[in-house]
Amino acid sequence: MEILEWWLRLRHGRGKFKQKGIDTVVMLIIWCVWKERNGRVFGSRPEKTVGQLIDLIIMEGDLWAKASAKWLAALGWPSSATQG
Repeated sequence: MEILEWWLRLRHGRGKFKQKGIDTVVMLIIWCVWKERNGRVFGSRPEKTVGQLIDLIIMEGDLWAKASAKWLAALGWPSSATQG
């Protein structure tokens, strides 16, 4: 399954507010994976494990939420596990 197809399936049948939340999370994941890819290709930092990348995505999402990425709230972000 291609990324676009996966993304559209995630959005299907959801309300507009949740769709925007899903869009924000997908962009967040793609952004973090892209930064990791660049780090590996250009060797600017040590490679992360999958677990470290997931932790980074959660932390980055928390920063986005604090910076008023209101659509993340539609999906319950930040999770209770990441709150103070």
